[in-house]
Amino acid sequence: MSHYRIHGLFTLRSPLSHIGANISTQTFLVEEPIVQPDGTLENVFAYNGNAWRGALRDQAAAYLLDKLQGPNGNPASVPLDIFHLFFTGGRIGGDQSIDIEQARKIRAAIPMLSMWGGGVGNQIMAGKMRVSSAYPLCAEAIPVLPERWHSAAERTAYADLTFEKSFSRMDDTKREDMQQYLPSADTAGLLEGGGGKKKKDGDKAVADQMRMTTELLAPGAMLYQEIEVLDASQIEMGALVSAIHYWSRSPHLGGQANKGHGKCTLSYRIMNMDNSEEQDFVRVSGDGPCLLAASAKDAKDSYDQHLRALYDNMLTDKSKTLRGLIGAV
Repeated sequence: MSHYRIHGLFTLRSPLSHIGANISTQTFLVEEPIVQPDGTLENVFAYNGNAWRGALRDQAAAYLLDKLQGPNGNPASVPLDIFHLFFTGGRIGGDQSIDIEQARKIRAAIPMLSMWGGGVGNQIMAGKMRVSSAYPLCAEAIPVLPERWHSAAERTAYADLTFEKSFSRMDDTKREDMQQYLPSADTAGLLEGGGGKKKKDGDKAVADQMRMTTELLAPGAMLYQEIEVLDASQIEMGALVSAIHYWSRSPHLGGQANKGHGKCTLSYRIMNMDNSEEQDFVRVSGDGPCLLAASAKDAKDSYDQHLRALYDNMLTDKSKTLRGLIGAV
């Protein structure tokens, strides 16, 4: 087992929304203060590491359950408590006590839980990943960026990377071409239980038209991010690769993807912290399938073999060992 640092850049292909605060109908990006060389503080956007970790966890859980298909070929369904354990990390509670040997069995059977961790019974099983926040390459973020990115960052001021965009929601009942799909005023009144009476001008009505403004990070911005993986096996690394692989099907960061926000590319390299060897790892272009370097492909293949063996064991095991191992949560 080895320690790894996976590091690289997200590059935005559309504006990024990651809301940290809102005032009335205006929302603002998440920002963190960074101490500058002269001792002053500058607020800079940060894509929260926990948000990226959670997004990858969802993809890893979906990949796992898709591979453990039921007899009808559909993804495996699991009880609600195990669903929460896989997708959100579970919760602490109950009388179950897990000793070290049982924790080892869980890690061996379900590498995803070994990597992301979770709450089982009355014990927290720590994961093996430390996921950092992603910071934009800009002058104000230089104190938290690796030296290799300083020259690229110093060319751009953070203020040049953000902008505001307004959205409006039309009241389609006021559109002339939509009137044919509406009942007459008398019919509308009857449907509303108003006995055909028209509403008085002073009656309160729900607003059907809205305008809101959102602060966004501009397309083309690059964000540096890294993941430290502690004492992981090749199969456990494969669980992480499987999550990135599934995420690459719709590579988005942040919220409001339905409005076209957050589409991005990703380029990761990996460094073995035991011998300092560094190489390409994963590349997501958004234009095609996820590209895996040899080490990433080998890890995913090992993980897929592990899941096939786990699936075969589930089919033949009448005692439902998997449920028995983590079921009392």
